[in-house]
Amino acid sequence: MRVFPQPGLYVKIQTGVAMIKIDLPGISQEQFEDAFNVLEECKAVPALGFTDPFMGPGGVYGNCWWERDTSLTLNGYCWLDNAFAMKALYNFTRVQKENGRIPLYGYDRVGDLDAELSAIPVIFDTAYRICRRTADKAYVRDIYEMLSKYFDWWMSPVKRDPSTGLVCGIFEETDPSDYTEQLTCAPVDLNVRVCAGAEILSKIADFLGETEEMLLYKKRFCELRDIINRFLWDEEEGFYYTLNVKTGKLLKQRPYNSAFDTFSYRIVPENRAARLLEKLKDNSKYGYYNKYGITTAPFDSPEFCETTGDYKGWTSWSGNIWTFRNEIIAKGLRDCGFFEEAGHIAWQTVMTFNGNYAEFINPSTGAGQGVKRYGWSASEYIELIIEVIFGIDWCAWDNSFSVSPCIPEELYGKTVSIFGVSLGGAKTADVTVLCGPEPSVRCEIR
Repeated sequence: MRVFPQPGLYVKIQTGVAMIKIDLPGISQEQFEDAFNVLEECKAVPALGFTDPFMGPGGVYGNCWWERDTSLTLNGYCWLDNAFAMKALYNFTRVQKENGRIPLYGYDRVGDLDAELSAIPVIFDTAYRICRRTADKAYVRDIYEMLSKYFDWWMSPVKRDPSTGLVCGIFEETDPSDYTEQLTCAPVDLNVRVCAGAEILSKIADFLGETEEMLLYKKRFCELRDIINRFLWDEEEGFYYTLNVKTGKLLKQRPYNSAFDTFSYRIVPENRAARLLEKLKDNSKYGYYNKYGITTAPFDSPEFCETTGDYKGWTSWSGNIWTFRNEIIAKGLRDCGFFEEAGHIAWQTVMTFNGNYAEFINPSTGAGQGVKRYGWSASEYIELIIEVIFGIDWCAWDNSFSVSPCIPEELYGKTVSIFGVSLGGAKTADVTVLCGPEPSVRCEIR
């Protein structure tokens, strides 16, 4: 269960940047802009080792940073103001421990686990997104060094099982977060995020001209990918499960949707991807075709439950709908070339959270629960629209710009547009898509 710090001071920062405009059926400009308003509400004054403003989770979580929440709030906001995102991210270099660990949150006090506890490391993905939007190599190198030290901590004996090479996690290093004994459980979601961290480090090393390090991290990625596929896959079930490394048993009683994280970076081999996709699209399990979208646990799981009211710890990850889970799955499906399915989940999630930026959603009613104006829900809503549905990508490193939309069948025959997407400096892009199985795209860069 999370500790709720005392509410603190929040800061309204006038950025002077232009708002992105959209034309999407079922989504008003006011609803889209309100997602950015939620993020503005999450902005907090420097605290707990952070020397620049940052984003807290929102609501009752107070003027405190969490590695996961603070990182995820920047994913969508960097499209509006990457300068703020750069400073907010840099705060983590100031609180990183000598051994490379980044604390779970600002107070860094969770019983007697502090020296061995971090968070599920989404910061790799966030840092890569922000770094790609600047050509400032000095800044990128500082972030690279932080991430490298952090990756080494995950690879250290504190977190890594010596017999399998899998990374083990406790508390909020995985979801559901009820594991408390170190070096016992190796979850799918945690191992995928660390594996992704190796791939991201290889890309940043390449930009910095560190060829040997780039090759080293490529090798690390391949090693971790192979370990995931060797130890966490059950051939009979066609599914990935958490492994109890002490007993050598897969936790088959927990078929959580984190199994689908393995679509990321094509960690799942091609000969398994179709089987795994079939599991995802089994509507009796995770609600792929339902109105509100993908549930964290399948409906027929003994652990499935819907939380009403405040966040209640790990059980709130056992049946509700979270943008965090769906964003990872949608982007992973895109990595594997399942573009329509990626678009379907992205659109389903966007429509479920549209104007309802709650912490999580009940799958039976679509009602928002937990914090009602939650930072990462609003951020990932923005991210899914820009990066998955419209498929916009821009990188300052080589000034490349591309549009590869993932169009759900629900939008076939419609025309959708987005205007004023920043490409650095004064440049912006307008994108219009005629939706269909083979979408027609028109772009204008100003």
